[in-house]
Amino acid sequence: MTTKYDLAIVGTGTAASVTANRCRAAGWRVAVIDYLPFGGTCALRGCDPKKVLVGAAQAIDHVARMHDKGIHV
Repeated sequence: MTTKYDLAIVGTGTAASVTANRCRAAGWRVAVIDYLPFGGTCALRGCDPKKVLVGAAQAIDHVARMHDKGIHV
């Protein structure tokens, strides 16, 4: 069995996801190829998880500083 595609994308990072979704919305047949989970490094192991951890640490620090000023959460 042979399947024909209009576009083959190697990788599942942010750029690949946007490209695949836009091309599919335009009616293209798109093949996405990767051996890693969908999402890429930034979404799964890089930028996004780091931002969540930094945000949580900043919130904890802010609460601690407010505690010193008599504001208790």
